[in-house]
Amino acid sequence: MDNIQTPVQVQVKRPMTYGTKALLLGLQCCLLMIGTLVVWVILDSREGLSDKVAGQIAKEWGGKVEIATPTIQENPDTAVRLYPETFNCKATVETQTLHRSIYEAEVFNARVAISGSFNTDKVAADSMYVRLTVNPGQIVKLSPLTIGGKSINWEQSDSYIYAKIDATAQPDTLEFATDFDIHGSSSLYIKDMADASSISIEGEAGHPSFSGILPNQRSVQGRNFSALWEFETPVGAKKAEYHHYDIPEVGAKFLVGVDRYQKVSRALKYAFIIIVLTFMSVFDAEIMMKRNIPLLNYFLIGAALVIFYTLLLSFSEHASFGVAYLIASAMTVLLISGYLWRMLRSRNVGLVIGSILTAIYGCCYILLSLESYALLLGSLILFISLAAMMYGSLHIKH
Repeated sequence: MDNIQTPVQVQVKRPMTYGTKALLLGLQCCLLMIGTLVVWVILDSREGLSDKVAGQIAKEWGGKVEIATPTIQENPDTAVRLYPETFNCKATVETQTLHRSIYEAEVFNARVAISGSFNTDKVAADSMYVRLTVNPGQIVKLSPLTIGGKSINWEQSDSYIYAKIDATAQPDTLEFATDFDIHGSSSLYIKDMADASSISIEGEAGHPSFSGILPNQRSVQGRNFSALWEFETPVGAKKAEYHHYDIPEVGAKFLVGVDRYQKVSRALKYAFIIIVLTFMSVFDAEIMMKRNIPLLNYFLIGAALVIFYTLLLSFSEHASFGVAYLIASAMTVLLISGYLWRMLRSRNVGLVIGSILTAIYGCCYILLSLESYALLLGSLILFISLAAMMYGSLHIKH
């Protein structure tokens, strides 16, 4: 009897549904975010080292500058002080960036001119001292004190400078003036205790910001800025009595701006959006081409998107952020578009994906540049992208 062979049943593997694949791609996006967290840790470490080096540079040059209103005292160290009736201070600032290896710090030189007047009708002593509280170690050039028509050289202690004056036969209104050049970094503050005062800070800086009491007038045009504060104590009160221990303080901060590490950090916040939009674009190309793209290939594309941030961080330490962003994004776009070109054997798909990625990275750079409108522009881009994907999905045959 002949052997009867039973037919072999071949199981046909059903293709993964679009819904299942979309879900797995979503999980991949979440997994790739772990990679961006690793980049964030590296960024934090590099930024910490940069701050440490910048702090050392600033310390060697001169730190925060604080200038207090001049006072007349019987002794430079006594707590009993006579504050001026009028006080005028003008500081002209010029910033510069100092480099050490790949790190930098923003420092400044300031030319400070002060003048004003004291009411000395109640001064009984024959000799008094004019004290100006400012760190002598930061002063690089100091002019004598001109007071009552006389010129007197300053002496200095660890935390202030002082000049001895003859209080006899002085007019009731004693006018004074002096000026000096000073080195500093990060900020310049002036403490005012006069009855009427005018304080101005102007000059050149990349990103000045005004702190303490806000100025009456201010202007920032490019790298040029100016600010003016004017104070007058209420009639019948002395500022020292009126403000008690709440000394008015005005000033300006001079920052490198949103520096390279801050910009990379802000760029990382858009990583998830860029990964999702890229995956959606590749997924649409897969559907249109009717070619299955394995999940491994999606993961490799996502890895390239994550490595973009390490490239951005690395290049930004050796070039400006704009140049670093251009190089890193160009490398990433060329890699992914060329990869899809070879994988799908379609030049058109590679060019389309390359154009989409270029638009995505271009919009991201605009978001990083427009701080005030970043949320609005970002929301509009997401809405337009979602609308395009929704209408594109209508052509998918289930």
